[in-house]
Amino acid sequence: MSASPNAQDIVAALLEARLSGQALPAFPAPVPATLADAYAAQHKLRVALGRPVLGWKLGRVPPPLVASLGATRLAGPVLHCADLDGENPGEARIFVGGASAIEIEVMLRLRSVPDHRIDSDDEALTYVEEVRAGFEVASSPAPDVFDYSPFGTIADVGINNGLLLGPQIDLADFDEIEVSTEIDGVHVGTGRPSGVLDGPLGSLRFLVNLHHDGVITLEPGQWISAGAITGVHPIAAGQTATAQFGTAIRIACTTIPDTGYPR
Repeated sequence: MSASPNAQDIVAALLEARLSGQALPAFPAPVPATLADAYAAQHKLRVALGRPVLGWKLGRVPPPLVASLGATRLAGPVLHCADLDGENPGEARIFVGGASAIEIEVMLRLRSVPDHRIDSDDEALTYVEEVRAGFEVASSPAPDVFDYSPFGTIADVGINNGLLLGPQIDLADFDEIEVSTEIDGVHVGTGRPSGVLDGPLGSLRFLVNLHHDGVITLEPGQWISAGAITGVHPIAAGQTATAQFGTAIRIACTTIPDTGYPR
């Protein structure tokens, strides 16, 4: 995988910001202009951060660019996971002065890696070991990263800053469970996993394609953060997000400033 000559400058700036926990004034230039360059920069940054890949997050390509790019989704590596204890809100680390959002998602644990591309949800489900409710913490040191989606988002490790993993959800109907979200007690969104493009198993199929295209490497046991169910909700340090999955599962997290690696 190769990147443009200036990719190393982008990676160096993002790496220093993530290691120090300090926000950047703006996304470092030049922003990648192709998906190939963006994923190449992501790979370099992920390797430089020196963390094992625990999973993959999925995001959406802006609708006006879907036709020209030939992709509806984008992917980024997950380098930090934590379990929610069910009693107290988990800690969601964000870059103060950067861009931050919380996303409520279903997390699919990969049983094994398909040796071929997958055409159906039924087949995709056979590769899922378990499903859990959770939060994706989306945060970047660059305050304007969303202005450069999908290329800036992809390059900055998908702007993923960790997953918070809650209780298991029944595999039988996990994609139809109703989910609602509050931030500081204010309702901000409702949805079902099946409403995110072609659903969570569509996210898995997308990642399998990227794997077989040589863009990413899937491994058994990795988590797949399958897409924002109720929306991408901006959040500031000190705020608390709460998500209700059906009637039985309720999870919460409070944002704190990211002080940099290592954790």
